[in-house]
Amino acid sequence: MLRISRLSKSFGSKKAVSDLSLQVPQGEIFGLLGPNGAGKTTTLKMIAGLIIPDSGAVEVDSIDATVNPEAARGVSAYVPDEPTLYPRLTGREFLRFTGRMRDLPPDILDQRIAFHERLFDMEEWLDKRAETYSHGMTQRVVLSAAFIARPRLYVIDEPLVGLDPATAETFNRMARAAAEAGSAILLSTHTLPVARRSCDRLGIIHEGELVETFRTDAIGQEDLQDIFFRITGTAPADVTDYFRSRV
Repeated sequence: MLRISRLSKSFGSKKAVSDLSLQVPQGEIFGLLGPNGAGKTTTLKMIAGLIIPDSGAVEVDSIDATVNPEAARGVSAYVPDEPTLYPRLTGREFLRFTGRMRDLPPDILDQRIAFHERLFDMEEWLDKRAETYSHGMTQRVVLSAAFIARPRLYVIDEPLVGLDPATAETFNRMARAAAEAGSAILLSTHTLPVARRSCDRLGIIHEGELVETFRTDAIGQEDLQDIFFRITGTAPADVTDYFRSRV
């Protein structure tokens, strides 16, 4: 469903993504992990067509996204790490607007909006202007817009930020249902327990390079956090003497 071949992108002298290749088949949830600044968001934006790569190719559902970006966007949905809505629109108006852009018939669109209104517990505020929403409320609307489209490929950057535990679990179940219905999902996250529980495969990106991929069911009893630290060469700071020295 998604094929990335030798994708690279630099910003000035900074190499954000270097020679990255990846395939995500139909029915799979793939989690992209990495430290801050590793290249996760740049990779996702190149797949979504928001950033033009310096080299390499992106293929979505057999469509060359670099040659035919409109067609590729027509079969995919992108959720950014900082979701935004038109502030003067209500959540319902935003969902109707995005649904019409997808050419969904009005009756089907209204049915799907009503379903997601109940699913993400938005009945009390979906008809209020988005300028009054919290981050978590905005995230629910943006995720709903992606699911309502029912694309072949979901590209989601930090899907659980701002969500309470119940809504986060609702998202996990919807993502799994979408994969079982034949879509592919590529998401980035810093939440390692969620990545291990929700994703079929994981890839660790570090300094712009995809350094390792593995199936989550092959990890066994090893702690994913320890795997992450070992592969990226990162570790939490030692703070054991901080308060002792202050005393």
